[in-house]
Amino acid sequence: MKQPSNFRWAVANAALLLALMLEPGHAAAQETGANGQLDFAHELTVAKSGFDGTMCWVHARAGIVPGNVMRPEAEEPKVVMTAQKLLLSGSDVFYRLHQTTSRDGGQTWSDWVPIDSFARETYTGPDDPLPTGADLGLKLLQPGDETTVCDFSPQWHAASQRLLGIGQTVWYRNNRVMHVRPRGIAYAVFDHRRNRWQRWKTVRLPDEPRFVSAGSGSQQRVDLVGGDVLIPFYFKRPEDKQFSSAVCRCRFDGETLHFVDVGNALTLPIKRGLYEPSITHFKDRFYLTLRNDDGAYVSVSEDGLQYSEPRHWKFDDGTKLLNYNTQQHWVTHSDGLYLVYTRRGADNDHVFRHRAPLFIARVDPKSLTLLKGTEQIIVPQRGARLGNFGVVDVSADETWVTAAEWMQPLGVEKHGSDNSIFIAKLHWNRPNKHFGQSTPTPLARYADPPAALRDQTGNYRSVLALNDGGTVETADGWLKRRELLRRQWHSLLGQWPPLITTQDIDILATEKLEKCTQSRIRFRWTPTETATGYLLVPNSPGPHPAVVTVFYEPETAIGQGKPNRDFALQLARRGFVTLSIGTTDASLAKTYSIYHPSIENASVQPLSMLAYAAANAWHVLANRPDVDEKRIGIVGHSFGGKWAMFASCLFDRFACAAWSDPGIVFDQRPSVNYWEPWYLGYHPKPWRDRGVPTAENPARGLYPQLLDQGRDLHELHALMAPRPFLVSGGSEDPITRWQALNRTREVYRLLGATGRVMMTNRPDHSPNDDSNEVIYRFFENYLKQTQTP
Repeated sequence: MKQPSNFRWAVANAALLLALMLEPGHAAAQETGANGQLDFAHELTVAKSGFDGTMCWVHARAGIVPGNVMRPEAEEPKVVMTAQKLLLSGSDVFYRLHQTTSRDGGQTWSDWVPIDSFARETYTGPDDPLPTGADLGLKLLQPGDETTVCDFSPQWHAASQRLLGIGQTVWYRNNRVMHVRPRGIAYAVFDHRRNRWQRWKTVRLPDEPRFVSAGSGSQQRVDLVGGDVLIPFYFKRPEDKQFSSAVCRCRFDGETLHFVDVGNALTLPIKRGLYEPSITHFKDRFYLTLRNDDGAYVSVSEDGLQYSEPRHWKFDDGTKLLNYNTQQHWVTHSDGLYLVYTRRGADNDHVFRHRAPLFIARVDPKSLTLLKGTEQIIVPQRGARLGNFGVVDVSADETWVTAAEWMQPLGVEKHGSDNSIFIAKLHWNRPNKHFGQSTPTPLARYADPPAALRDQTGNYRSVLALNDGGTVETADGWLKRRELLRRQWHSLLGQWPPLITTQDIDILATEKLEKCTQSRIRFRWTPTETATGYLLVPNSPGPHPAVVTVFYEPETAIGQGKPNRDFALQLARRGFVTLSIGTTDASLAKTYSIYHPSIENASVQPLSMLAYAAANAWHVLANRPDVDEKRIGIVGHSFGGKWAMFASCLFDRFACAAWSDPGIVFDQRPSVNYWEPWYLGYHPKPWRDRGVPTAENPARGLYPQLLDQGRDLHELHALMAPRPFLVSGGSEDPITRWQALNRTREVYRLLGATGRVMMTNRPDHSPNDDSNEVIYRFFENYLKQTQTP
């Protein structure tokens, strides 16, 4: 289908805008709140139009890739709109998804491009490769049945820095929707570097009959800080008629949606029950809007999973919202909550199920009613239905509602429709402060592994297992076991020199910054070496909690290095005293670490000496009158993550720790390189060639001995118990690291300290704003507060 000429497009826009201005209530929505008046004005545009009489575009929904993800200097986001063709002579007969993109705020759009990864897949029999999602209900299928994805909604996922689209599967027999069929929550990831969607997958829900037909079509989801996703979905046994709706929590690591848990089921004894739910978060509560054949319903939740009894949507004057048998969606601004919907009573009896025009009205979150005086039309009706629409925030100042004219039943074009894809642009008079941000969630949720990994321990030996075949079963028994592990590891790594508990600190320079004072200092971190670092002290009175930050050089953590590694600066702004240290000279020499007593003849593994240096840095902070010595933590990324992990495990005065993608266990991955001589593979020079060990270039020193003894770093993790720690996992610490962490959780359960072993996951090695937000909240919860989250 060709895009109309610029002239035709401009004429169509002008006509639509004129029609819109003649509709009642076209004034900007004006709402009064505690911070003044929130207004929006709207602009109606057409992205695509044209009708061939055989098929039409439906399910037009858009997501964004932020401009700075594409290019650091870019401001405009890349908007990716997906839609699929519908066969007019059938009922819900959909074909593969297509995409179109805009880089100029929706002024122009690329041609439709078919997405091959969404082509229909055919079931040919149980002995052949199965189509995606076929195993959800294999006994319901026959050879020749086809499947694809429909009701797809893309949305930016900040924690993974990926565009994640979610929809549901649909199955056809003889090109008709199967009445009794499996249904799955389908999803796919957009590769913005290659401008293409990856192959779609389905969420692995619990193996229960009610979830054999479970989908999440036409939904709005809520993304939580740290990567979890709240997905509203609806489900039933395939042979049943009535749906229930609920919200499931999944953990998205950039590639896979891992099911974690599910909330309470909501339904009604009315026809098909409750389905096509959409969720939003506004001012500390979650809101769910749901479809029913006879009406529209709303429910509310404090935690996003457990919801109140659904109630019929009403206006503030007590009249019912005459929406029925179709979906509704949220428009959420930091200062106001709105609902977009269709309804009866708008001179629209000629429209199928009254699914046009599109209305918007302000929601009173306290009474769960719509403010009737705020209702207005944002997309007018031209005979075709508009009920399958989407909502996307494209900037802090602009929200779009996208809707395609659904050209069924045949003949609706006589009222003026032509399968136009409308974009109703809502221009806010005040920035949406929550744009681009994930919703906060309790940290304890990241102490829950995905359901499929909850009991998995891989090949990691239990640290509670004793050599005589017994098992540690008491806290006192663990203290003995812990001391044995601690002594064994110190013996293997090499004994530390005496800690330097008191020393003179040289202040080399001081600078006043916003919210804190920064001093360049020098202190003794080994018996023979001094280190230069940066001490940042908040301007507020102490005693403060404190954090040691570690990296290749101390400047990075104070904001003079790569982005999102400025832990010391960000934590100081949040009220922590921070001490940033690094191995500047060694990094320049590419020896990276500390060698005691000398690099020619080290008696302590270099990574253990880094831990020793961090312990001395702890004393630098603990000796300060403006620091509470019981509230000192440590954090580092990559090289610094290894450093922070060994320091916090081997020195138990650190109250808590965050390790950003260090590789928390031994793994033959290039960046999980504990075999290198500056970590655990020290040997006198000349050093082995850098890289993964091979037969020609084997590992040397302690590292291969640890492997031969069957040891792994989960034994060190256990030394943290019962202190809290967070693994901020990236490419080197994937979600399967729960297999090792589950062994550590066994110790914490024995000590009655559950919920203190946490992990978040992202696909990239580099930290980002979202992953760092979890780190900062972790320290705020465990060092600033006396209670656990």
